[in-house]
Amino acid sequence: MADLIERLAWDSEFFGVPIARADLSGASAEGLRAIEAEARAEGIACLYGSLDPSDEIAAHLVQTFGHRLVEVALTFERPAMAFTPKPSESKVRRGTPDDLPALEPAIKTLAPWSRYAADPRFGLDAARRMHEAWIERAARDTDERALYIAYDDTGITGVATFVRSPVPRVDIKGVTRPGTGAADALLVALFEWAEGGPVEAGPCAARNIAPLRYLERCEFRICRARYLFHRWLDEEPQEET
Repeated sequence: MADLIERLAWDSEFFGVPIARADLSGASAEGLRAIEAEARAEGIACLYGSLDPSDEIAAHLVQTFGHRLVEVALTFERPAMAFTPKPSESKVRRGTPDDLPALEPAIKTLAPWSRYAADPRFGLDAARRMHEAWIERAARDTDERALYIAYDDTGITGVATFVRSPVPRVDIKGVTRPGTGAADALLVALFEWAEGGPVEAGPCAARNIAPLRYLERCEFRICRARYLFHRWLDEEPQEET
């Protein structure tokens, strides 16, 4: 019998509690009980879960089993096509670990939109630390990931991290000075990093309207949507039978 959960070593170490994840697609009451039994047997404290929003029955059922909806995550795609950025004084360069202290203002704009900030058991500080760790990882991994920084004569105007596989994707992007053209400058850097091929963006929280409108303006389209859940196993669910 295949394992129903996947233990997440990095998350467990980072947050200091045993964490695993499970695919909740097509979940039934029997299946959810089996997932929870395996998680408890493995000593898991928090279980991440996800499913497609079109699965309305499962989306309701998992919440009766104590899975807390923390984010509606949208991923966008854009085919290889021309892009004309807005005029900008912002320039872009690769970031390094030495840049990390100066990126704190950008991280503060990003952290409130994290699913970890939406879950009070983690909270805003944990979300901020997660973004710091993610950006540091991108700064140090120059093969599969990349950190890019937008700047002008006044200092840093934006930051973005890119992931190579399976499709070049911007997974974090924050602008500290709106109106400077930093967002477009970072997007051009993504296209160049992708060597002119198709790209993706996200996942992005559906409640964060500003980047959704920006991506639409830049001719991105939604390609995936997922409901993301956290299940804390020390909380009693209001199970329906």
